[in-house]
Amino acid sequence: MGRLTRKGLILAALACTSAGIGAIAACSSSGSGSGDNGFGNDASTGGDGNTVSTQPGSCSNPTIPIVFAPMYSAFIPGSTAQTFAIPAVTSDGNSAQWSLSDPTQANLQAQQFSVNGTNVPGVMITVAGTGNAQGQVTVIATESGGACGTATLNITTNTENDWTIGNARYNDGVSLHLGPPDGGRPEGGFGEGGRPEGGFGDGGFHTSDGGSFFEVDGGTACTNCHGPTATNGPFKDVSHTPEQTGGFSDTDLQNIILNGVVPDGGYFDPTVIITSCDGSAACTEQAYNEWHSFHQWTDIQPDQIPGVICYLRSLTPEAQNGTSNFGGGGHHDGGHGGGEGGGGGPGDATTGD
Repeated sequence: MGRLTRKGLILAALACTSAGIGAIAACSSSGSGSGDNGFGNDASTGGDGNTVSTQPGSCSNPTIPIVFAPMYSAFIPGSTAQTFAIPAVTSDGNSAQWSLSDPTQANLQAQQFSVNGTNVPGVMITVAGTGNAQGQVTVIATESGGACGTATLNITTNTENDWTIGNARYNDGVSLHLGPPDGGRPEGGFGEGGRPEGGFGDGGFHTSDGGSFFEVDGGTACTNCHGPTATNGPFKDVSHTPEQTGGFSDTDLQNIILNGVVPDGGYFDPTVIITSCDGSAACTEQAYNEWHSFHQWTDIQPDQIPGVICYLRSLTPEAQNGTSNFGGGGHHDGGHGGGEGGGGGPGDATTGD
């Protein structure tokens, strides 16, 4: 891959999901504005010209892409226990005044993010309502010269019961075992990292119900591979907080979880699966096929899926702990293009585990 410009770096870094994602890290909130945490004044500043406004914003001629656009989060009406936050930056990396079409639906905090050592001004959006009748609110960024951009924040209305179900399934404590799939040990045995020598191929190995051969009765815990507690096995520390997944719709996340399919333009990091992969088309395709073959958690029931997604939306946005890169959903306008054919393969970008 060639060297990226600052703009290209921001777009690429904000274009991945649940596999290798984390180059943009939220800095500590030294730039959060005045004493009321940047929420109470008409315009609070991040100290770098980056500000937030509590007045309704508008942009009649959007020309500045926002990452993520569109963006996705959730909200539980009446809940004081769960918080749903999502970061955003402009694709050109410039400071802006951030506002909302309806300021009652979210709180904005001016914040800087680190992109491979470069501080980029942006905003942390904490959802405070369910949006309009369509479950949406518009996020507006207006730069000093008057150019502006918009992104639609889509808000899924959930319940505490959804979150509880998702939390229980995600953190159920069932260990992943790198054993053979139903039907016995594949010919040639399993290679390093639990893979058959030569990889899984296009079809992969599945259980009798068509799910991942890593499935364990009761549901393999997601924390085997995801989050800071993922310390065992070949796939570790693969974060999927809103800093990685905020650009993916609920349907996108469902397809990643159940079908092992990277959404169109989603970023797939082959080194999560094959650490020696140099990014070439051949090893990227092999890594994608292997990930696709086992990342099909069909034991997750239909009534659990909304809960798992709700739980993921409630995670605190933070940098990827595993491999480099950050993001989620550059396949949408304003993001980094990539996958071809509706996400059936890795394209020129990646997600991971």
